[in-house]
Amino acid sequence: MDIGTISTIGRSLGLAFASGINAYFPLLSFAIANRWFHLFKVNPNFAFIMQDWCIILLSVLTIVDFVANKIPFIDHTWNAIHKVVRPIAGAIVAVASISHVPAIFTTATSMSQLGVVGAAGSDSPVIEVGLLVILLTGGILAAMSHTAKTTTRWVSTFTTAGSLNMVLGVIEDVLVVIAILLALFLPLLMLILIILFVLILGPRLLHVWSRLLGRGWRI
Repeated sequence: MDIGTISTIGRSLGLAFASGINAYFPLLSFAIANRWFHLFKVNPNFAFIMQDWCIILLSVLTIVDFVANKIPFIDHTWNAIHKVVRPIAGAIVAVASISHVPAIFTTATSMSQLGVVGAAGSDSPVIEVGLLVILLTGGILAAMSHTAKTTTRWVSTFTTAGSLNMVLGVIEDVLVVIAILLALFLPLLMLILIILFVLILGPRLLHVWSRLLGRGWRI
């Protein structure tokens, strides 16, 4: 696996991870980077993200997200609404930022395993499986960062009566900007940080998920 492939994966997963903190800003940033600066390539199926209407909509939603996360108790309502939106946004930006499926995903599943014969083309089931893996991975990463964010918010609310939630909101804004910048311009470093995040906090987040599922997923 070459550096270019690793960078592509780091960029895709990094943006997905950031979507768990702010569902709209990572996709907006990627769209702007391609629309006006032509820095990367967009998955042709998601070229619509560079259209005016989509950029305007993402801009408005990004601003609303920034504001809602600074208001005590409203932030919990906003996070509850986005417990599904953020993983979906992470999945979308992960696939949208992949102009082609890296070889690691296309070789992981052989044609014989899929029960088809012939070389893998642009519409090959192997390619489709590769995109599905990226989509699911992006959604899971966004769900993990969302869970970490909302858990921290609840702890802050219970221990400080929400008085530090605005400060947490600013910290989250800084983190999401840093994550986006790393994903776009230092994807190798971002990939390493994601791996560390999963290894260190992954088991704890799985425990949180199991408890939430047992109570009906209230965060």
